[in-house]
Amino acid sequence: MKLRLESFGELRLIDPAGKPAAFPEKGLLAICYLLDRDLREGAGSEFPRSALARFLWDSHDNSDIMANLRKTISRVQARQTQLGTELLIFSATGVRVRPDAFAGDLSELVNPDGDDALGKLRRLVTIFRQDFLAGLADQSVGTRQWIAGQRDRHMAILVDALKTALPAARSREDVSLIKEAALRIFREAPDDENIRRILLEAYESEGQLEKARRLFETSKHQPGSKFDIGLDVQALAEVRKIFAGGQSSQSAAMPLSDGEVRVPGPLPRLVLLPPGGTDAGASPMLSEALIEDVTIGLCALNTVSVVAPHTAARIARNADRTDLILRHSITYVLDTRLTDRAGNRALFVQLIHAGSDEVIWAERFSLEKYELISHRRDIARQIARELAGQVRRHETMRDSFEGNSAAYHSYLIGLRDIKRLALPDVRRSRKAFREALQHSAHFAPALSGLSRTFLVEWLLTARGDSELLGLAEEYANRAIVADPSLAAGFRELGVAKLYLGDLDESVVALKRAEELSPHYADGIASYADTLVHASRPAEALAKIERAISLNPLTPTDYLWTAAGANFALGHYAEALEKITAMDDRTPADRLSAACWAMLGDMKNARIYMRKVREIYPDFDVDKWLSVVPFKEQWQKEQYREALRRAGF
Repeated sequence: MKLRLESFGELRLIDPAGKPAAFPEKGLLAICYLLDRDLREGAGSEFPRSALARFLWDSHDNSDIMANLRKTISRVQARQTQLGTELLIFSATGVRVRPDAFAGDLSELVNPDGDDALGKLRRLVTIFRQDFLAGLADQSVGTRQWIAGQRDRHMAILVDALKTALPAARSREDVSLIKEAALRIFREAPDDENIRRILLEAYESEGQLEKARRLFETSKHQPGSKFDIGLDVQALAEVRKIFAGGQSSQSAAMPLSDGEVRVPGPLPRLVLLPPGGTDAGASPMLSEALIEDVTIGLCALNTVSVVAPHTAARIARNADRTDLILRHSITYVLDTRLTDRAGNRALFVQLIHAGSDEVIWAERFSLEKYELISHRRDIARQIARELAGQVRRHETMRDSFEGNSAAYHSYLIGLRDIKRLALPDVRRSRKAFREALQHSAHFAPALSGLSRTFLVEWLLTARGDSELLGLAEEYANRAIVADPSLAAGFRELGVAKLYLGDLDESVVALKRAEELSPHYADGIASYADTLVHASRPAEALAKIERAISLNPLTPTDYLWTAAGANFALGHYAEALEKITAMDDRTPADRLSAACWAMLGDMKNARIYMRKVREIYPDFDVDKWLSVVPFKEQWQKEQYREALRRAGF
């Protein structure tokens, strides 16, 4: 057997007995460098000593690096004499490598005759499990640059091999190999969409979507991927059949890089509605002028189409504003309102995506007596700049899932129905989301929408079917894997984890949702609800007040969360104020009874206790507290004491 040179991972020489053989590190590095040169260029001639010295050492002193080279050559020749072989041959002016004197992993990169596509990929995956020369340290600048270039070249070789092997993959073993290659490429190119698609299919077929989510979530995302995989759509469709057990599906269609030239769609339309409000004086007039300044400034952009101020004013005054917005194909609405808090006038603005009612951005600008007059242009520029950036980011995100208009249409129908919070509507919504997925299997908004339907059904059916929570968690994970930049998936995962009792994981997921979309009012409200259950009511109250500021026509569940946070803090009167503001107070009757009891008003406490008994005659305090997820025992004891006082 020959000596073997291993260069991926630790650089070392292995003797015929399989044990490491001592050899100067600089000598082994020189062998790698010269062997790579010979393999790529077909060269076998001598390499100048001076050029090798400059590669191995950083120095402007030629005599210094040549002295270092002479010492290295002396040690290499002495060791070669001991081994009884020559790996490097030196002359007075040059050096060359003897590839026939040893075997090595670098030589195995060359494709031997008869090696099929899958065989080549399998061999490369084995070689590339570790980085090239990963164990080297304190090398010259030239050496480090060469190593980096080699690693990029190796990944390019692996990418080409993967593309070639995809059409040949047939068995589960083949697909397992495809997955392993994709994971190796993912380490270097975590943002490549095609590699993510392959991994998603693999993990989904193995029932390990949670693992895929964590993999994608913890990967280091970079502004752009080094590699453009450009996989063949038909080849990847065949692999998907294998992942699915050989059964094809209409939902297999995926948006991939197919090389076609796509005609850009129409620019998104933005309407800036002039402010409403009842403030008297100059502020309404000046703030309307401010919005007109912003509109004029945005008209210079080529990334958004702005509705003229005259039409915007008519839309703002119309009783059926929503219908007009849809009729005129408006994508974004900048809603503006004048506010007055303790004499402090301000202009509140929020950017809303018309299709989903999602609040993308919100801000409050002071309108003190002279400030608006003197700083109107500055405020206008600030709003215009922020609007342009927010629309651009949101459009980039929407491009990833609106390529299929049929999927997007079904998604919007599902979004409309889920808002009604009645079981028939929830199930209609689920049907629409499933239809969206038939058109586009990895359409993240529809996946998160499906998750929400299972959560809402679980709540509407008295929390009896634990399987619904499992489905909610599964589809939330799928949404995150399909698009880790979408906050909705993390929101649904956080809510599912809350009801499953995994409070710490719920907090982590909802915190991530807020980071991804800081103005996503519903996501922040869900975060606040989890913080209440995580026994962090002060933080919960701050979060829910933020959500209410973003969604001032406050939904009932926001107020319920605010009431719960106040109750946990011992602010019982404030909790009752929030309950009073709810459109439907019935769901909070139990909390009302507890608040009145803690305030010492037994008459009102008994009234609400009896109302709860009418709906839930078998209500049991201990049984209820055993299923409600509270992290700290003090919070359960607070509820137990309050409900006992109320007569439960």
